[in-house]
Amino acid sequence: MAKIRGKKIVLTSSEVEMSDFNDNPFVAFSASFSHRIPIWSWKSFFYPTTAVHEDYTAKLAPYGLRKIEAALIKYGFDPNDIVVTTPAHLKKFVGLETRVIGISSMDPLGLAYVSFTYSSLAFGSMSSTQYYFLKIFKNKCFKKYKPKVILGGPGAWQVGKKAMKKLGIDCVVIGEGDVIAPKLFEKAVKGEQLPPIVQVRKSPKIEEIPMIRNSAIHGSVEISRGCGRNCQFCTPTMRKKRDLPIDRVKKEVEINVRNGTGLITLATEDLFLYGCKMDGKFIPNGLAVHKLIKEITSVPGVKGVQPAHISLAPAVADPEMVSEISHIMQDYCRFHYGGKGIIAAETGIETASPRLIEKYMRGKPLPFTPKEWPEVVTQGIGILNDNNWNLVATLITGLPGETDEDCIKSIELVDEMFNYKVFLVPLLFANLHECMLRKERRPNFDEMSDIQMEFFTRCWEYNFHIMKKEWLKSKSLELLTRFVFGGIYLFKYRWGNSNLDKFRKRIMSDVALLRDIPSFIRSINIRQS
Repeated sequence: MAKIRGKKIVLTSSEVEMSDFNDNPFVAFSASFSHRIPIWSWKSFFYPTTAVHEDYTAKLAPYGLRKIEAALIKYGFDPNDIVVTTPAHLKKFVGLETRVIGISSMDPLGLAYVSFTYSSLAFGSMSSTQYYFLKIFKNKCFKKYKPKVILGGPGAWQVGKKAMKKLGIDCVVIGEGDVIAPKLFEKAVKGEQLPPIVQVRKSPKIEEIPMIRNSAIHGSVEISRGCGRNCQFCTPTMRKKRDLPIDRVKKEVEINVRNGTGLITLATEDLFLYGCKMDGKFIPNGLAVHKLIKEITSVPGVKGVQPAHISLAPAVADPEMVSEISHIMQDYCRFHYGGKGIIAAETGIETASPRLIEKYMRGKPLPFTPKEWPEVVTQGIGILNDNNWNLVATLITGLPGETDEDCIKSIELVDEMFNYKVFLVPLLFANLHECMLRKERRPNFDEMSDIQMEFFTRCWEYNFHIMKKEWLKSKSLELLTRFVFGGIYLFKYRWGNSNLDKFRKRIMSDVALLRDIPSFIRSINIRQS
């Protein structure tokens, strides 16, 4: 077989992370489930790989990969020596002249919160994110041409020296790679020895963060980086908060629109804190947030604006801000259901225990107190619901030192929110590498107390209640879905005796609701880019 010349630098990511999830960022959560879930069209339905141009370069790529592409060019690399492509087309670009392959990954070994929690619920413990990450290294071009391999991205911390050796990874970059990555790629291109693990301690300044040059998946545009609330269970909250100037934000919006996607996702830990003073009080700057949204939506070609994350405390502190930006965003909703636009975002509740808030996340309720946090949650969600926001909210059980009393408070909060429009995602505590609780032990389902399992199950029963009340109307596919879910329960779980079996048994009682989920997904109208 003839050898090809190839590109000097090839950038890629896994098939899952190279997907736009059919233009739905929330469906990305499906990749955290086990890759063995027996739905024949699971991958094509939930996370088809992004399309490529005629020259086989990726039309869209993960935002972090686009940042590295831009950083390399800013550093001085020739754009003609760099290519961003999908794993399926690596063989077209990796050849004799290829010196380095850069791989970006969000969750390479399935150790992040959602993957860690939900991959164990069905058909084995390997998440789809892990399965497709490992699949990259089965490509014959790695052994044939032996390029250097550099791994980065938010999940790079998961890959230690043992996994590096097994997979043939030369260097792992942990942290923000805007400044250090080009220097490492330069070493690789020159054939110099790479340090095995690079831990980036210093956050780059705004002027050191490059602007993307090509479209990102979901039209991602970074408006801020870091959080500054210092929650001990989380990584971004530990990093210094930096807001990107509006003119830079608009330029990246224009790049996305120009290259084919008018659906813009605002990459941020908290839209509501854009432009706020970092004086430790976390008082929202309503004028700055309003101006940001107004300027973004004024860019010709923008059809939708979707914030990645928001927090609840600023909504309570400044409900007028929420109302004003909601009036603008209502005309730029990414999702529509029943002919009506839906403003969606992810938020973190985590716990309703003031004791745990005080111990591990004192900055989370600011400008309010830990004692006020449960009331802040209900008020915040109520304010957002009144302004047509539908939220996805995470909660955590198994935090170090959590007692049944702490967990009961979270159960009581779930009961109090019974008729609110929020989809709850209960999670097991995960000791992320860069968080302050990284040395704490991870829990597992079999070790959870009855109260903790009750909390976990109650969250999902709440979700099914909301689905039935607000969204699931179709009766199609009833027999098929009953058969599929009933079969999974009967043949996979019927004779187990762990906590998970108790959870599955109770959830399976809601099969009459599960049967409608495929119809619900299809019924959501996503504004086309």
